[in-house]
Amino acid sequence: MAFVVPLPHGVVAGVHLPDAPEPVPELILTRLLEPERRYAEALRGYRQVQFAGGRLAVALALAELGSRRVPITSDEHGAPLFPHGVRGSISHKNDLAVALAARGELMLGLDLEDTDRERPGVAERVLTPGELDANLALPPERRWVDAVLRFSVKEAVYKAIHPALHRYIGFGEVEVWPQGDGTDRVVPRSPDLAAYTFEARHAWLGSRVLTTVKARLA
Repeated sequence: MAFVVPLPHGVVAGVHLPDAPEPVPELILTRLLEPERRYAEALRGYRQVQFAGGRLAVALALAELGSRRVPITSDEHGAPLFPHGVRGSISHKNDLAVALAARGELMLGLDLEDTDRERPGVAERVLTPGELDANLALPPERRWVDAVLRFSVKEAVYKAIHPALHRYIGFGEVEVWPQGDGTDRVVPRSPDLAAYTFEARHAWLGSRVLTTVKARLA
């Protein structure tokens, strides 16, 4: 276990992962519930490691909520399927899996991104013209973190709304405006998303940004 912490959108739990694509040890697989274990055994490499870590992170978050642990399987797009009465989301990097869980029938999204290595062209690909103008107006040393933060919120928006729309959501369908207090204003720019309101927040785990989004019908 890396951490378990309550946040405004629910409980977030983190599980350390070995940064290697080696098979998950049998001792760890036995900690999964049977449907999760069967699914994990069919995976290979980092996918198996991250799936197992994500499900163990969900188990920690559910325990913190006082909710009964249940198998978290996946839909045809690989998104986690939460049971009635509980909602959540999962994200991971090679060495860390994180999960968000909350009671109710909310639409929740979670994303985790690194900011320690700049990648050329990302801002131009994921930001709208208005967002890009705002990004370029920042001092050069702040632009990369700003672009990653906006990207991460968009990823969390996609995860939150996927159960309702069941389709890919383009980066240009929302704009994200960080507010400086840990919240982020999300502005829908497509008709499908205009029917929803989004509440977004971010927190920092060292050089990583953790974003959570709660969506609901407007």
